Amino acid sequence: MLTGPVSVLVVGLDDAEVAALAREDGFAVRGVPVIEAPSGVDAVVIALDSDAPLEAVRRVRTLEPDAAVVVVTEADHRADGAVAMHAGVEDHLVRDELLGPLLPRSIRYAVATRRMRRELAASDEVTALPTLRGFAPIAEHHLRMADRAGQPVVFVFVRIEEHDSLQAALGREAADELARDAAGVVLNSVRDSDVPGRIAPDTFCILLTGEAEGAETTVLSRLVEAMAVHDARRDRPRALKLSVGTARYEPGTGLHLAELLEGAIRRLGRGGGA
Repeated sequence: MLTGPVSVLVVGLDDAEVAALAREDGFAVRGVPVIEAPSGVDAVVIALDSDAPLEAVRRVRTLEPDAAVVVVTEADHRADGAVAMHAGVEDHLVRDELLGPLLPRSIRYAVATRRMRRELAASDEVTALPTLRGFAPIAEHHLRMADRAGQPVVFVFVRIEEHDSLQAALGREAADELARDAAGVVLNSVRDSDVPGRIAPDTFCILLTGEAEGAETTVLSRLVEAMAVHDARRDRPRALKLSVGTARYEPGTGLHLAELLEGAIRRLGRGGGA
């Protein structure tokens, strides 16, 4: 829950759009034509230049690394928003008649998500990845965005086949070492914009951001390659046995995150290794 006014830097929007946002309760708004220097705001709203959308996002992230970022594009440049989402911004809105009503809500969600990443993403002490407690709020936010944008969300699940049996036979330290190895494979597979987490002692989940189809293929291919590299290392005598699966959230289905995760984990438990 957000407390106190949310400071917002609005870059490249019309004066009327900036003024409309400033009239909303709970916002301290400043509009500028371009972002030139750090200002320590909670959120940046930026109208993307269609000539260089990725460069604009990188500049914002460089100058305001802790700020939530919402990008705005013209209706005929939705692809620029997809590029920005792939680069890790919190939300994308289209400049149409719904922009005014949606923008305050989008900013609040974006700031809450950004803060969750920093403050609530409890780290697993073994792998340093977010636990389910930190992963779930971020994933739930992406499901809400999927409903609004009409685009599916894909999750990749990775289960360590021998985690429980190894812990029973050799103890927790051996199981933790196996989990660290698996986490290394996961981290070598994800893109910068994806969100990995250790949602159970033997299971990792990767939230794929951006366009679902291409992201899913890319990450699955990288997983296979990273496993092969791990198993080829002479200082790792134990080959990894991982089950890999995916789950897709379809917009508008109303499926809860808990249902999606539970179903995917059950299917992994019945599947074979990757």
